[in-house]
Amino acid sequence: MKKERILKKDWPSFLKRFNAEQQFRPVRVLVGGQEICRDLPFMGLVYEDKKKDIELFVGGVDVERPTHLMHTLVSPRAIYVLKENGDVRGIEIQSAKDPNVTVEFIGPPEEAQRVKRELIEKIAYELYLRRGKEPGKALDDWLKAEKLVEKVASLYV
Repeated sequence: MKKERILKKDWPSFLKRFNAEQQFRPVRVLVGGQEICRDLPFMGLVYEDKKKDIELFVGGVDVERPTHLMHTLVSPRAIYVLKENGDVRGIEIQSAKDPNVTVEFIGPPEEAQRVKRELIEKIAYELYLRRGKEPGKALDDWLKAEKLVEKVASLYV
């Protein structure tokens, strides 16, 4: 696997572009080599220059919070894109203070659309449950879930 280093001055613009290209792909997240999650949709990485950290967000089913902060990496010192045969396979972030974080994409980029649809489906079902399982409003639940997922996704691009 080839590692391509991203210069620190380019982190903010790179991460927005990277998030847009990879969003919703299912991931496996490793912190210090230990798996902390698998098969959750990648939402984005955010570099906070003022706080000097990088936050990793993945998708979830909670209607109130459709994304979850999976991990915060303090004092990041290097970002590497992991590629194999020209395809993005993941990203590695090295820190001066914390264990390294590796986000590995599971499956091809086309998986993102399936995972996004499943996330919308799960949130729509959660909305249905919150309404007391009242029938006849499936389309409303779907559209509301879709709008919620799109709104949250836009935060990272």
